[in-house]
Amino acid sequence: MRIVSIALFFVFTLHLTAQQQVQLTKGKTSLHNTFHPGSIKNIQTGIYTIAKEFPEPEGIDAAVKAFVNKERQRLENNHYPTNTIKRSALPPMVVGGFVGALNEATPNDNNMAINNDSFVVSVLNSMIGIYNANTGVLKKNWFLEYLPLDPKNTKPGSGIAPLNRSYDPKVVFDPIANRFIVVYLEGDGSNDTRIIIAFSKTNLPLDGWNIYKLNGNPFGGKFWTDYPMIAINGEDLFVTVNLLKDSTDWRDGFTQSVIWQVQKAKGYTADSLEYNLWSNLKHNNKSIWNICPVQESEQPGGAGLYLLSVRPGDVSNDTVFLHHISDNYSSGKAQYSYKILKSNKSYGVPPAAPQKVNGFRLQTNDARVLGAFYNNNKIQFVQTSRNAINGKSSIYHAIIQDPHLATPSVKANIISYDSLDLAYPTIVNAGNQTWGQQSLITFSHSGLKTYPGTSVLYFDNNGQYSDLIRVKQGQGVINSFIPDTVERWGDYTSIQRRYNNKNEYWLVGSFGKSNDKVGTWIGKITMNDPSVAIDRIKNTSMGAEAYPNPVVDVFMIPFETEAASDIKIEITDMTGKIIMVIEEHKIAGDQKAFINVSGFSTGVYYYSVAINNTQIKNGKFSKL
Repeated sequence: MRIVSIALFFVFTLHLTAQQQVQLTKGKTSLHNTFHPGSIKNIQTGIYTIAKEFPEPEGIDAAVKAFVNKERQRLENNHYPTNTIKRSALPPMVVGGFVGALNEATPNDNNMAINNDSFVVSVLNSMIGIYNANTGVLKKNWFLEYLPLDPKNTKPGSGIAPLNRSYDPKVVFDPIANRFIVVYLEGDGSNDTRIIIAFSKTNLPLDGWNIYKLNGNPFGGKFWTDYPMIAINGEDLFVTVNLLKDSTDWRDGFTQSVIWQVQKAKGYTADSLEYNLWSNLKHNNKSIWNICPVQESEQPGGAGLYLLSVRPGDVSNDTVFLHHISDNYSSGKAQYSYKILKSNKSYGVPPAAPQKVNGFRLQTNDARVLGAFYNNNKIQFVQTSRNAINGKSSIYHAIIQDPHLATPSVKANIISYDSLDLAYPTIVNAGNQTWGQQSLITFSHSGLKTYPGTSVLYFDNNGQYSDLIRVKQGQGVINSFIPDTVERWGDYTSIQRRYNNKNEYWLVGSFGKSNDKVGTWIGKITMNDPSVAIDRIKNTSMGAEAYPNPVVDVFMIPFETEAASDIKIEITDMTGKIIMVIEEHKIAGDQKAFINVSGFSTGVYYYSVAINNTQIKNGKFSKL
C-alpha cells in the first residue's frame, strides 16, 4: 500500500488567530475477504482461546470523579431541587419491542439499524444478530470475529491473527445504496489493532458481507485504536477513533483522535477502499479528545461532514469544538477546519448512578458527545452530564444554529429528574425540511427505586420536551463482574428513523435482567405530534391559497415579503371569535406559515395575513 502524506495549513480566526498543522494521509486497502452467514456451519468444533475481557478503568481523573460523586451526595442530603425544564410536548408512544443481540458482558455497547425491508441488524460488544422487525424473530446471529474469517481455515478469527478481542461495534443503514455497514475493532495493543469494516452485499444482511481492515496503528509506535464513532454522507463513510498508548487507560493513554474518510461505494462492490486519514487535530498544541461525526438527517447526500468535540473530562466547561471536512474524498479537494464555540450552559463529568439495591452503582463515563444530527441549518447533539443543581447524572441537549456561519450560537438544556439518573443518550431527527427542530432522545435510566432500563423523550418544534417514556423496565440490577461495586453500564445506545416511514423509530438500549445481568432491548416508537408525519408540504406558489383544504392536522399559508416586516396571522371561527394569533418578524423573501389545527373542532374557519398592519391575504378553510 502506497501512502502519501500531505501537510495542510489553515487559519482559524474565531476570537483568536492560530496556525495549526493538520496531517492528511491518503491510502488504499484491498478487500480482505467475503463472509456469508451460511458459512457459520463450517466453523470447526473445538475450544479456541480468546483473551477474557475484563472491566476497564473509567479513564477519568479520579479526583474529578470523586468530587462529582461527593457533590452529588451533598446536594441530595440538602434536598436541592432540580432545575426542571418545561415538559409540555406530547410524549412518544411505545408500540412494540423485542430482545436484541444477547451478550451478558458489560459494558453494554448497543447499536442497531433497520432497513426499508424490515431487517434489523443488532450489534452488541462481540455479537451480531439479524431480526425480522415485524415479528421480532431472530433470523441469524454470530460472533463478530467470524466476519474476517479466512475461508481456507475455518477457526474463528483465523483470518486475522493474533486475535484477542472483538468490541465496540457500530452499524448504520445507508438509504441511498440500500445497504448496511458494520464497523468494529479487533485487538487492544499496538501489535494487534485494526478497524474492521463490513459492507452488506445487498439490502438483505443474510446475503453476505464484504470485509475490510484498516490499520489501528497507522503511524507506528506503541499505539492502538479505541472507541469508533461513525456517520455517512452521500459518498463517504466517516469513522472517528482515539489512539491510545499501550497498557494505559483512556485518560492517561490518550494521544490523539483521528478521522477516517472512506469511499463507501467501493465497499459495496468489493473493490479496494480509498481513504483520507485526518490526524494531528489539535488546539493550543493539545490533541482534541474524542470526535463525534454529525449525521445528516435527511437522505445523506451533502458533500463533506460536520463533527463535534467537547472537553469531556472537566468538572465544568462550556467549550464546543465544531470540526468540518469540506468535501467528499472523490473531489480530491477536501479540507479540515474547526471553530471554537461557547454554549450558554456548562456540561461536566457525571457522577456514578445508584441502583435499586444499596451499594450497587453504575459507571456513567465522561461527558463526551454521544450523538448528533444536522437538519435545516441546525445541529442537535447530546451527551451525559452532571446537573450542577441536583448533582445527578443527566442529559445535556444542545442546538448549534447555522454552523456554517463564523460564530454559530449554541443553546443547551439539562434534562434531569430528581428520582432518576440518566446516561448514554443518542438523538435522531423527528422533523423534516418543513419542521426542522423535532427530535427523539433515547438514554439509559436507573434510580434508587428503579432498576436500570431504557427511556425515550420527545423535543418538539416549539422547543418543549415531553416527559420521558420508559421503553423497557428493568427487572434487576446490573452486576456482571464484582459484587457491590461500580459496574460498567455501557458506552452508547442508538436510535434510527425508518426512512420509508417518517413516523416510525427504532431504538436499542440496555436493561437489568432478573438474574442481575444486562440485557438488550429493541423498541419501536411512534409519535403523537401530527407534524412529525408530514414530509414536505406541496410547493405551491406564494400567491396560492392555504393548502391543504380541507385539512386534518396542519396546513400552510404561502405569501411574500419584499422587505423585513412584522407579520400577523389571525385565525377566527364562523362567529368571528379569534382562535389563534401568530406574530413574527421576518426578513424579505418567500414565506410559508404552517398552522397546526389538530386541536380545532370540526368546522369552517377564516384566516387573514397582515404585513406591517396591512392585510395582504385572507381566506377560509375547513377542518375535518
